[in-house]
Amino acid sequence: MSLKSLVVFVDPTAACEARLRYAAELALQHGAHLIGAFIQTNAWQNDRSSSFIQGGGAIREMLERHGLAERKALSDATLRFETAAGRNAPSFEFRIVRDDDVGNLARLHCLHTDLVVVGHPAPGGLPSMWSPERMLLSSGVPHLIVPQEWRAGPVATNVLLAWNASREARRAVTDSLPILQAAASVAVVVVDAEKNPAHGAEPGANIAHFLSRHGVTARVEQLQSNGKPVADVISRFAADDRSDLIVLGAYSHSPKRELLFGGVTRSLLSAVTIPTLIAH
Repeated sequence: MSLKSLVVFVDPTAACEARLRYAAELALQHGAHLIGAFIQTNAWQNDRSSSFIQGGGAIREMLERHGLAERKALSDATLRFETAAGRNAPSFEFRIVRDDDVGNLARLHCLHTDLVVVGHPAPGGLPSMWSPERMLLSSGVPHLIVPQEWRAGPVATNVLLAWNASREARRAVTDSLPILQAAASVAVVVVDAEKNPAHGAEPGANIAHFLSRHGVTARVEQLQSNGKPVADVISRFAADDRSDLIVLGAYSHSPKRELLFGGVTRSLLSAVTIPTLIAH
């Protein structure tokens, strides 16, 4: 498997810059085609005053104002994308999603790529009311979430792979393999291994051997939570190890169960501070 196409969801805000830089640099590393997807929303949807406008002239003025706002948003988003992509990506294109059914249309654009890049906090360029988790579970395509505070620097060179011997974690390994192969270092992080018999006799060793056979430079880090939330342990290690990407198998338990009882996925995605790739 190789990384040949990425889609990054673009919006006209300054918060979009971090994800554009990350996506473009990743595309450059892998010689991948970069797609920018822009959700064109109707300006009147956020204008509460529209309900009280009366008279033909006032209505025409409102429509002109909204049309201008929509054109400016599109122009700003296009410029941000083309500037970032033109600087790095070997090939790129810009797509506009216009329709009442933007959620399913956005999903359609995700289905035909290797990786989806979105921002944090949600919706991060996705349609409103959608989250990276929802789009991931709907499309099955791995999502890379880039926090808006992320500054320019190394991209996916020092990776933390959160390993819990689950089907979802194994899916994350497969979906991120081209990125892991290109990384200078991969830390396979196992937390409280003694609580999970699925790890086998030497937790983390088997997946590290698997990765090495695929040309990945990996080391195993066995950590103890000592009563702290596992998500906090992973985040702390990532900060101390200066990880520039976390790879995570999302929702080893059902999303509903995680919502009710908490979970590593939900905790990590509630406050993304380091780019995080999730797969399911």
